[in-house]
Amino acid sequence: MSSPTLCFATRSVGEFSETWMWRQIIGFRRFRTHVLTWRYKHRERFPLGDVPVTIQREAVCWPEKTAWFTRRIHRLRNLPGRNFFATTRREYAAIGKTISAIRPDVLLCQHGPMGLRMLPVAREFGIPLAVHFHGTDLAGALANPWYRWSLKSALHQFDAIIVVNMKQRDWLVEQEVKPEKIHVIPCGVPTDECVPPPAAERDEMPPRFIAVGRLVQLKGVDVTIRAFERVVSEVPQAQLVIVGEGPRREELEVLVDDLGLRNNVCFTGWLSQDEVRRALRGSNVFVQHSLVPEGWPVSVAEASAMGLPVVVTNCGGLAEQVVDGVTGLIVPMRDVRAMHEAMLKLARSPNLRMDMGMAGRTRMIQEFDVKKQIAKLEEALMSCVSFNCKNHE
Repeated sequence: MSSPTLCFATRSVGEFSETWMWRQIIGFRRFRTHVLTWRYKHRERFPLGDVPVTIQREAVCWPEKTAWFTRRIHRLRNLPGRNFFATTRREYAAIGKTISAIRPDVLLCQHGPMGLRMLPVAREFGIPLAVHFHGTDLAGALANPWYRWSLKSALHQFDAIIVVNMKQRDWLVEQEVKPEKIHVIPCGVPTDECVPPPAAERDEMPPRFIAVGRLVQLKGVDVTIRAFERVVSEVPQAQLVIVGEGPRREELEVLVDDLGLRNNVCFTGWLSQDEVRRALRGSNVFVQHSLVPEGWPVSVAEASAMGLPVVVTNCGGLAEQVVDGVTGLIVPMRDVRAMHEAMLKLARSPNLRMDMGMAGRTRMIQEFDVKKQIAKLEEALMSCVSFNCKNHE
């Protein structure tokens, strides 16, 4: 019996911030996977091998990016179905041709907006639809009333819903989604690729904190810098490496200068995945002061897998990634003092850093290895295929 066909629908493939998506695509073993996307970036870094890819070029008109009049017309057309993020008329036929050619047994949509976009197509062709939520699509995006109304109306039409933390699951249950439809499956981390250096190598270096992510307001890098200033006042040799780019970089560099930290803080800019891992190997504490509910940040998981203790905020899925006092320390959001105390505690104790780091690595290997998570995702998708087959017997 041949393997069932999976259509993997996503707005973009090859984003540096979404390496987990590439790992899923190349990691599926129980499906014949076909990717449907609107963009495929950095192909040389994210090759898909013999996985076929269809780039939907015929219509690149995304409703949320169009002029207000066009958006209003689109919403009026979709008012009967209460799905204001459904595919536009212009591209519906083009997507239909692609789906007809692929003939998938199940459709997996990455992120909530893509699930809403493909819902009419899935229903038209009778294809089970699974939607994989991650972070803002079940958090900050809900502030958009059009998205919130559309999603709440559509939730009960999805055949499976994959989320990455228990808080997302609890919200779905509050919306009266059947619990058996909900699967909590974090993205996972490639633990075999995240190899920490010998313990002695880290013991010899001064306290070196590292933050990895986009330099935007919601990552709270300014809070980390202000907390780090207090650490330096007591541990002058401490260092902070900030990896990433974003609109706040200039402002953050000015803050570093104003606080007199230029000799202690290094901005690396964007780094490749291999370069990030080298930076993690050369550090001994990972910090992320998120100010919005996170889904399941892979950067935090990779740091744990690399044997680093982590300091994070009690925000979304972060609290599920970190065991407070065991694999790292959890602090309240926007609390500079608590952040400083957590960082200082680790700066002063190499043994604590080593114990927490190794506990974090062990936990990532045992519970969150990416191969195990992909196997769980395949199982959830196979349940959609099996259920659909029973309904057609």
